[in-house]
Amino acid sequence: MPNDTRPNLAVTIGPLGSADEPLRVREALALVARLGYRGAQLNGTDPTMRPRDLGASARRDLKATLARVELVCSGIDLFIPPAHFEDPATVTRAVDAVAAALVLGAELGRAPVTVSLPETVEPSLRDALVAEAQRVGSRLLVPCHERASVQKLAHSPAIGASLDCAAVLAAGGRPEELILQAGDRFGAVRIVDLLRSGLRGPILEPRESRLDCIALKAALSLAEGSQSVPSAVVDARQWADPRSGITASINRWMSIA
Repeated sequence: MPNDTRPNLAVTIGPLGSADEPLRVREALALVARLGYRGAQLNGTDPTMRPRDLGASARRDLKATLARVELVCSGIDLFIPPAHFEDPATVTRAVDAVAAALVLGAELGRAPVTVSLPETVEPSLRDALVAEAQRVGSRLLVPCHERASVQKLAHSPAIGASLDCAAVLAAGGRPEELILQAGDRFGAVRIVDLLRSGLRGPILEPRESRLDCIALKAALSLAEGSQSVPSAVVDARQWADPRSGITASINRWMSIA
């Protein structure tokens, strides 16, 4: 969008729902748009958002809703249990789910799909998923927490690394360094702190924060270049209070020089 002054930041909308108050996608998208986010990260395992179950009408409605609230789709999370890609009883269904998500991602502006593939997955299966991503025009992102796992990824525009800041910190690393080390393998970064309590939470929490947000923002600006679709995603999964957390996160992110 021309002259868009919003930060190049997206947010997960899945955690905005609960067992007592199921996620309503339209309301969630409207909320994050009001908060000033530029993108929304969709949850592909939510019963109302499973790509293989979304018909043509539902897809048109989703695209129209995103356009109406002036949001882009930053990506689709498809957190299928990694073991499903290694169990003969579940692997076909898991692969089909990824393929359907890649097609939906391509339709939503070439939004990438994040999938937790196990490092021990059959190389032929990984290659097949990368080939499918390339065929439909989307990108497969694989969570990586250390430099070694990033380097194992192929040099291909169809696959990249999704770096979770809290997980990187837990592994003894520095997210800002891993972004730069990833080079063209960099796909996205999850903006989430590993609090001193050991919990995942919003950035810059008083007396709790461990994440160097100034260094992170600088590294991200170098990695993103002029990219318009956010690769920085505020990830509110497992937060104690996602709604207040995503409000605090965007305000704090914008305050960083």
